[in-house]
Amino acid sequence: MSSGTEGKFIEWDDERYSTDIDRFDEQHQQLFGLLNELHVAMNRGESDDEIRRILVELERYTEYHFGDEEEFMQDCGFSMDCADCFYNHKEKHAEFAEKVTELRKKHQAGEYITMEVLMFVRDWLDSHIAGLNQDQNYSDYYEEEIPDDYEYSPGKLKKDREVEAAHPEALQEDASMRSDDVSLATDIYGGESVSIPDGPMASWFEITTKSHSDRTAVQLPNQEETDAQSFGQFRERAREVAAGLLEQGLGPGDRVGIYAEPSYKWSVVDMACHLAGLVSVPVSTLYSEGRALHVIDDAGVDLLIAEPKLPVVLERRVDGVIPIENLPSAEPDNLPGFDRKESNVATIVYKLGTEKHPRGCALTNRNLLAAVQMLSERLPLAAGSVGTCFLPMAHIYQRVLAYYLWHARGSVAYMNPDVLDEQLPAVRPDVMAGVPQAYNRLYEDICDRMAELSGTKKLFANDGDVPRAYGKQMRAGKSASVGLSLKQRMAERTVFPSIREEFGLDELDYALTGTNSIDDDVIHFFWGWGSPFGRYTSRRS
Repeated sequence: MSSGTEGKFIEWDDERYSTDIDRFDEQHQQLFGLLNELHVAMNRGESDDEIRRILVELERYTEYHFGDEEEFMQDCGFSMDCADCFYNHKEKHAEFAEKVTELRKKHQAGEYITMEVLMFVRDWLDSHIAGLNQDQNYSDYYEEEIPDDYEYSPGKLKKDREVEAAHPEALQEDASMRSDDVSLATDIYGGESVSIPDGPMASWFEITTKSHSDRTAVQLPNQEETDAQSFGQFRERAREVAAGLLEQGLGPGDRVGIYAEPSYKWSVVDMACHLAGLVSVPVSTLYSEGRALHVIDDAGVDLLIAEPKLPVVLERRVDGVIPIENLPSAEPDNLPGFDRKESNVATIVYKLGTEKHPRGCALTNRNLLAAVQMLSERLPLAAGSVGTCFLPMAHIYQRVLAYYLWHARGSVAYMNPDVLDEQLPAVRPDVMAGVPQAYNRLYEDICDRMAELSGTKKLFANDGDVPRAYGKQMRAGKSASVGLSLKQRMAERTVFPSIREEFGLDELDYALTGTNSIDDDVIHFFWGWGSPFGRYTSRRS
């Protein structure tokens, strides 16, 4: 450890801290990194916003790590074989989580955080992770008592564990907040309060990309010449395009339409609009010409950034068109997006998949950042996580997920929905955002693969019948029969892991889909197969 200003405030040492469990060593190192970030920010006199951002992230990640660690101890049998150790461990976790929350609240209330307080946090982490009666305790148990073929699958024992453990009243509140009469013009939110970053999207993007400039922000499995872009490269490109758009005669508040397939360039234009203070208007390539004309007219689009296949009728409707393959760039200087207010409109979105001309929904900077923060609290991700992007970016669901992945220091993999089976193994995502059609196709491909099995593997998988039946019982909250449980366990040992790996789904933590109709068999299959499957929800204002 180090307590001075030289070197790191707390330094990872394998010999002292390693649990010999990669998952938790990585999480502990993430906590060390956040504490070092906080120490550096305080020493350099960084802004209150930056310190608050780190504190919020430290609080969020602490809750995620403790929940994951406790679930592991229950799943592997440690909580049963050493109940006193387990409950003592949980108490220590609760005490520390309370201290971190108290630290964040004090800073939020304007109180100064002393170095003594920071040293307390550091010393607690040191003694907890290195202590023989704490994390090293379950490490020894794992080494000595757990079979070699054991595989921890997080999320199966208890959903929403963080909310239930820390805020039991939230479950009661949730039951009383089911009305669709939600006004986005107020500061009232259903559920718990959300700590939303101050400032516009431009400030959020600048802080996020500058803080992690060397990390991977973008993965491009579609393009052979480039396979990744860092946060620093992403930031530089978006700033240059923002300046280039401003040189086209545009100014803050002007509407820029984006007519293109989901891609890294789409996101560059999106973030350039935020930096330039422009209002982005996604015009889906899936729209009919009549629908696209309606969106352009209804939103008052001033300029359209488009792919080469732009219909002539749309080109004639706007003042100018810029090819997305040849985006303008200039030296960025005093970009006006940083002066936008939280209440300023940042984007105008239109519903997909409806026959009538849809009404637009104007979303402010604050709306977008609130959505990011809500995902941050409900779907905790480790730094370095990878999420898919193959849905239309006109779909706010896909776009906000991309924002959240960057917020969590993860990367977005831009993929072709027509060849997911080829690209998923290269990406191995932690988060997959799809729609029922995509999951139906993936389900059919996996079942076809299971049908090709032979011998005992075919017996245990039974062409997908075993995971479907097991998942149905899981979803209903019921226990499976002894025979079904045995088949499921054997399939999990001999069949499922290799097929998950073959399809690139072995790292998947969250599989999200829309609330449109999806076959129950598909949901049951993925639950029983070991891929966490959930639905996102949308509300109308």
